[in-house]
Amino acid sequence: MKKGVLACAIVSVVVGSPLSFTIQQSFQLQKTSIAGKISPQAGADLVRIIGKKDSVKVAVVDGSFIAQVKPGRYKLIINTKAPFKTAQLDNLEVKQNQALNIGEIILQ
Repeated sequence: MKKGVLACAIVSVVVGSPLSFTIQQSFQLQKTSIAGKISPQAGADLVRIIGKKDSVKVAVVDGSFIAQVKPGRYKLIINTKAPFKTAQLDNLEVKQNQALNIGEIILQ
C-alpha cells in the first residue's frame, strides 16, 4: 500500500512539473496581446492584425476578440458583414508583456 502511494506521488511530480511549465509558459505568451469588443456583436466575424514581424487572424466570438502578438506596431482590420463597412485602426503599439485593450469599436 505504501509503495502504491509513493509511486503515485512520484508520478504526479514527474507528470505535474512539465504541465505546470507549459501552463506558465502559455500564460506568459498571453500577456502580449491585443483585445477589443465590436458592436453590434453580429456585425463582424474576423479580425486581422497586421504587423511587420507578425500577422494574426482571430475570430470574433460574442462580439469580442483577443490575439496574442509579438511586441511592435500593428494595423487592425475588422472584416464586417453587410451592411457594415470594414473598420480599420492604425498604429497600435504593443509592448512586451502588455495587454492592449482597444475598447469597443462601433461599426458604421
